[in-house]
Amino acid sequence: MWQNVDLDEFTERLFSIERRLELFSDRSAGLPWWDGVRYDVYEFLFSAVAGTSAVPAARRSLYSRAVGWVKRTSLCAILNARSKLFRYDVMVFRAPRQLKNGRPLDPGIDDLVPLCPGRVLTINTYPNYYHLRRRGRGREAKIGAALERLIGALKSEVGCSWDEMALRKLIEIRLADFASALIAYRRLFARVRPRLVIMTQNGMEKALFLAAHEAGICVVEGQHGLIGRFHPAYSYPSDVDYGDRSTFPGVFLAFSEYWVRSCFYPAPRLFPIGNDHFVINALPPPTDPGGIMFVSSDIYHSVLSDWAMRLARAIPERQIIYKLHPNQRAASRAIEQEFASFKNIQVIDASTSARALLPRIAHVVLIQSTVALEALQTGRRVCILPLLHYFVHKELFQFDAVQVTPSIEDLVMALNKPPSCDKPPSFFDAFDVAAATELLRELFATLGARNPPAK
Repeated sequence: MWQNVDLDEFTERLFSIERRLELFSDRSAGLPWWDGVRYDVYEFLFSAVAGTSAVPAARRSLYSRAVGWVKRTSLCAILNARSKLFRYDVMVFRAPRQLKNGRPLDPGIDDLVPLCPGRVLTINTYPNYYHLRRRGRGREAKIGAALERLIGALKSEVGCSWDEMALRKLIEIRLADFASALIAYRRLFARVRPRLVIMTQNGMEKALFLAAHEAGICVVEGQHGLIGRFHPAYSYPSDVDYGDRSTFPGVFLAFSEYWVRSCFYPAPRLFPIGNDHFVINALPPPTDPGGIMFVSSDIYHSVLSDWAMRLARAIPERQIIYKLHPNQRAASRAIEQEFASFKNIQVIDASTSARALLPRIAHVVLIQSTVALEALQTGRRVCILPLLHYFVHKELFQFDAVQVTPSIEDLVMALNKPPSCDKPPSFFDAFDVAAATELLRELFATLGARNPPAK
């Protein structure tokens, strides 16, 4: 049984299956199917190992769904018209899930995009993912013998209980999504004919990479947030032949050299270019010396909300911020009601970045998040709850400002410790404008002079 296995062993066992079955070189109907479904398979199996279940999406009202349909339909019509009427040198896929000075922000690529030459066509994939047909509506695709070998290996090596039929159905749906999205991206790129694509994602856009590769379009991906050895979208076995690497971007831009070292992502080029939206220096003492921030997400909310309430009762004199993740946008009002009886808990919605709240607080409590590294670089203390994916942060356990707290009593003790005197570590560099400009110049020169940048 794997019930007590850590993420190291879990990752290595699945890497071993991938190597032995040569899954990355297998093709179904000509498609590199495994990388198209890999993330979901990893998450499904880890949920089985950890004994957790998927978080159901918040039920939206009929009015909200109707408004969403109208927005997606109109945005899609505008995109279709623009792609037919004009030429574009660069396509940008943004995910603007934060606000800065009242304007939507995609911190992953918004430093880079203004430096692009020529005409730019931008698709904002959040809050309306409108440029592709809705997921789950693609044609059924069959994998065949490779799938049977995979299921057999998982039965043999994953000792915990998991639902084989549910996994087969998940793979079928995700493969159909992959095939459907590939057709849509092929059509989109054929209309627009960009020379370069710049995008952010969370490991989900394998069809975009493949369609761009087929069309000879270079894709530059900006780091979206926390990546590393235990993030299945960015962590791959380093001793596998990935061939033409058609399901990866041509260039991956990282926040610093630290992130390049911390995972193996088979993009042909990994480029530590920095990021002004993530780089952060040591802060002065917090405006609330006892302030605490919980960093939530949809998959951890049921656990974190319970810890936040128990902590609020244990130390009622301390103020707690409960910071929501963008995936909790639809559930924000319900979560506010959940905490309504606690005068010392304030719920902050997803439009405010966690880093904007760091000047107020002295401690951050989480299971796993990029905010852990942001907080450490500012000199704040971090308390990690040893639950679910917490082992993602094992490299941080060495720092004096980090404490793993298995109980409320341990957490209270950690929150009462004085600030660390050690020099804060560095994980984020400033955006290197000169290097970014040179990279874009090089890419456009390499892509050739098929057409000069549009005026």
